[in-house]
Amino acid sequence: MKKLNKTIALLILSIVLSNCTSTKLTEAWSSKDFNDTKSKKLLVVARSNDLDVRKAYENELVSELKEQGIDAVAAHVKFPNLREGKNRSQEEIEAILSMFNKNGIKSIILTALKDTKIESSSVKSPTDYGTASIKGKYGVSFTDYYNVHSIEYISRNLKPVYNDNLSENNFVLSSTTYILEAVVYDLTLERDKQLVGVYEIEASNPSSSKKVLNKFTTLISKQFKR
Repeated sequence: MKKLNKTIALLILSIVLSNCTSTKLTEAWSSKDFNDTKSKKLLVVARSNDLDVRKAYENELVSELKEQGIDAVAAHVKFPNLREGKNRSQEEIEAILSMFNKNGIKSIILTALKDTKIESSSVKSPTDYGTASIKGKYGVSFTDYYNVHSIEYISRNLKPVYNDNLSENNFVLSSTTYILEAVVYDLTLERDKQLVGVYEIEASNPSSSKKVLNKFTTLISKQFKR
């Protein structure tokens, strides 16, 4: 009987989570300079330590942006030796910016996994244990973000977290929301004006990481529609 109840509970859990699946744009901000930035050569950088994931996000977003008429290029293609690193010195970042400038890069879009929220509740007595999303500090320049901004790297494991705390009389539902961001900087502007766009997308209980990738890149590219 206990085994049967657990099986039924798991079935209910699966149905509930599948009905809650959604991916939506939750934040969209752009400065008055954003429209001018659309006409400049754009470098697409996906922040991930997994090279396959990085390539997938960069390639897909470049493809979507080109459909919008944007001159976009993937960082792993243009700069194959560029790697993620923490606590870079000012000299290292200046060298990276110089490299971008020599190759005609005038603007950058950085994508990353900003946060993960898990909300749990009992089917018998719903209770929300979710934590509020903390708004990121993007800084005002590319240097600020690239060296200081604290984010999670995008991984290939963007999927719901299931709580296996099941019993005959009660079980817990867990809802997982991934918050991804895309931040746009115009390197031709003065340092305190380089931040020209911030976009946030929430993917709740995604059925696969591929669907998150496809929906994320589609929603972001639409912000560049000319």
